[in-house]
Amino acid sequence: MNENSLPSELELLNAITGALSRYITEDDPCVLFSGLLKTLLELTASEYGFIGEISHDDDGAPYIKNYATTNIAWNSSTRELYQALENRGMIFSRLDSLYGAVVMTGQAVITNNPQCDPRSSGLPEGHPPLNSFLGLPFFRNDELLGMVGLANCPAGYQPLLASRLSPFLVTCSNLIQAYRHHKKHQQVAAELERYRERIGQIDKLIVLGSGYEFSPNQPAISKQGQLIMLTKKELALLAILVEKSNQVVPYQTLDSIIWGNTIVGESSLRSLVKKLRKKLPELDIKTVSGIGYILSLDFS
Repeated sequence: MNENSLPSELELLNAITGALSRYITEDDPCVLFSGLLKTLLELTASEYGFIGEISHDDDGAPYIKNYATTNIAWNSSTRELYQALENRGMIFSRLDSLYGAVVMTGQAVITNNPQCDPRSSGLPEGHPPLNSFLGLPFFRNDELLGMVGLANCPAGYQPLLASRLSPFLVTCSNLIQAYRHHKKHQQVAAELERYRERIGQIDKLIVLGSGYEFSPNQPAISKQGQLIMLTKKELALLAILVEKSNQVVPYQTLDSIIWGNTIVGESSLRSLVKKLRKKLPELDIKTVSGIGYILSLDFS
């Protein structure tokens, strides 16, 4: 691929604009990234490729979960595998490979002679030929979020292409961050609903000691029969700490449940805890440095 055949800035901008437009209405990242991959293959004259997110297994080993993979099934078993995993994302976990070199080094990998490249582990029997390969990582700050892999551009791949595709990689990074945030919000919302369901099953007041009584169904707190006025966020914080009494609740969990999608600084939670402590001075709300907060209660 020479300089004249590189994708133009306008072509990349059109691809990025199309992807961002689809993101507004598309909940499935596999569908969105499949469209992005198709466009990228056309722009780079590549035969096949993939776009994937970097994840880690229980032992901390990295692997790639693909959101988009060209169907290059070469026999009945691989066709069945592709069809089974197409909508869930295929997994690439061999680190002794060209794509593995991208994952392990966080650097671009370009080879126009894969058969002689020491980073290559070869191909499974019957796999379509691999004549050239381009692997490009993308990041969030210093965190490796994912990579793009392309294969078999007839003219080969040149380092200039990696630079030209930088806006495309930034878009992939932003989209994966957005989907991660969306997934996290869904998980937190589900967790909050479980809290509410469990709290809703409690009909009686919860005695917190020092004259405090908490009514989870309200929610409200009183001391010796006198209602104490708390803001919605203060009540939300108290409800979580009561539900998880004598357990450390991480900062991140509290932030997500109390503020939802709104991004706030670390000082916001500290300020909220400070206000709650001031209004409920006899409650034992401890700070576990670097981790979270714990409400210590003695139910004996």
